[in-house]
Amino acid sequence: MHDQQPTCRLCGASRLESLGTIAPGDFFAGRVLPKPIAGGQLWRCVDCDSLFRDPILTPDAYRELYESGAAGQWIGDSGRQDLEVVGSVVLSHAGAVRVLDVGCGTGDFLASLPGTIEKFGIEPATGAAGEAARRGISIAAPTLDDLPANARFDVITIIDVIEHIPDPAAFLERAFAHLERGGLIVISTGHAQIPVWRRLFRSRFWYSSFPEHITFPSLGFYESWAQARNGRVASVTPTRYRALPLWKSAVFLLIQGVYWVSPHFLDWAGRSLGMLMRSPKPRRQHFSPGVGGLFVDHWIVAIRGPS
Repeated sequence: MHDQQPTCRLCGASRLESLGTIAPGDFFAGRVLPKPIAGGQLWRCVDCDSLFRDPILTPDAYRELYESGAAGQWIGDSGRQDLEVVGSVVLSHAGAVRVLDVGCGTGDFLASLPGTIEKFGIEPATGAAGEAARRGISIAAPTLDDLPANARFDVITIIDVIEHIPDPAAFLERAFAHLERGGLIVISTGHAQIPVWRRLFRSRFWYSSFPEHITFPSLGFYESWAQARNGRVASVTPTRYRALPLWKSAVFLLIQGVYWVSPHFLDWAGRSLGMLMRSPKPRRQHFSPGVGGLFVDHWIVAIRGPS
């Protein structure tokens, strides 16, 4: 880690705006950490308009944390609206026969696709990968780097993954190398350009509070990346993460508001509740406002490769 202002991890530019300090976190991939991870700063790149956290851990440190994560952390949430959109985009591609889901978790999304589709997954968490394999999904490799060079797919889905990646351009390049001509890369992630995030809550927005979430590309980044490879952004669909009843929306708004005013108060409330409920140890000391579905703060970006 370092104290100097960084350059943009997405485009290399040096003109940055700080959106504030991110609170530390001690819950990663479903496990309580023995010591918290410092939050660092949330930065906005003036040139490409993307957001990113800095400083971050080393690639080896992240890989170790993911590999030791709890398998249950990657089970798909019920009522996911973003997954419905991803599924419709995949099925709208006439040539969707072989589908690869990068970061497939326990295989919930792939299992939702029709049986006529050949389903492949990439998953570094051994527990989650084992569960996906038991559901009939072919685990192609733990990471894109380990995927055989000649492997090709009609559609590659990247769901809840790009925000975990230090270098999205290089990551997408590795995925692109395995895409059939005219195929689709479908990305579902946080919507990095909504005003409620960058203008109101800034570094205290729920989505950037998780230690795993470090990079938030803009639409301009995706468009520039695709054009440089003779591809194009085929569609962009903003969506909520999930549907919420009114009462839960009210509770989530309160939690997000408390975190905005004082992350320390949310930590105190979380620790107090843990002691009151006699939660098993180790107990979390730092809490993130997991309020997915409160805002239209996700988008599905489909990139079509050259024909």
